[in-house]
Amino acid sequence: MPTILNCGIIQFMANKITLTHRNAHLTISYNLRRGSEDSIVFIHGLGACMDCFRDVWGFPGYQKYTILTFDLPGYGDSGRPREYSYSMEDHAAISKLLIEELNLNRIHIIGHSMGGAIGLLLAQEITSIVESFICLEGNLISEDCSGSRAAIKYSLEDFQKEGFEHLKSEISKSEDAPSTHNVSQKLFLGCLSKSDPYAFYKSSESLVKWSDSGKLLWLFLGLDVRKCYVFGETNEYSPVMKLLTSVPKLRIPNAGHAMMTDNPTRFYRDLLTEL
Repeated sequence: MPTILNCGIIQFMANKITLTHRNAHLTISYNLRRGSEDSIVFIHGLGACMDCFRDVWGFPGYQKYTILTFDLPGYGDSGRPREYSYSMEDHAAISKLLIEELNLNRIHIIGHSMGGAIGLLLAQEITSIVESFICLEGNLISEDCSGSRAAIKYSLEDFQKEGFEHLKSEISKSEDAPSTHNVSQKLFLGCLSKSDPYAFYKSSESLVKWSDSGKLLWLFLGLDVRKCYVFGETNEYSPVMKLLTSVPKLRIPNAGHAMMTDNPTRFYRDLLTEL
């Protein structure tokens, strides 16, 4: 049965679809609102879920677009089979399958954090229908790995036993953030509580490997479509910024890494100018 979700005054149904990849059968939870042929595909980050983009549904200006948000395998309400790898490559492959099954065209990829890495790999697979790529502080270099690198300091067994709970505890103790950031914190904790520790760990292994390789930055700089790097003002001096001098950037004030929930009004308003 579809799940009823509430986002302010917007109420909609979360759908489910089963996709098969490398002999793994995956149930993917997603929300889709059809509009024009231009489709905006949002990809969430490590430990997050599609709820992080909940404000898009009621924001003026987006009604004309087809909008897709979904939970990656192992996160939110999607399936979490052990025969799936949870690698960046396979997450990109599942994203491609979903886009194909829903018959979406003229794709604008918007990837946050880990979703930025997945989005870059996805863009290589659907080059003929990609219109733009918007990186929301997506992983590009080694320094972009924080939670993922902390996770793989544990063994897989120890992370499942204690590391994942320790991570959630540390996030819940962060009480010195501005009130707007507390909203993001609570939302992320809600997503994290629906994340599978095994999926989180395996995704982290792959994400760190890709970030350390330098290939993600190379792919981003070499993208031959309209692109933009979006960052929260608290991260405007992060190490990656000096490597993106030739890339258009969008600064979201009063926001950190979770800019779309720290300051959703400014984020979604300014994002429209990049589509």
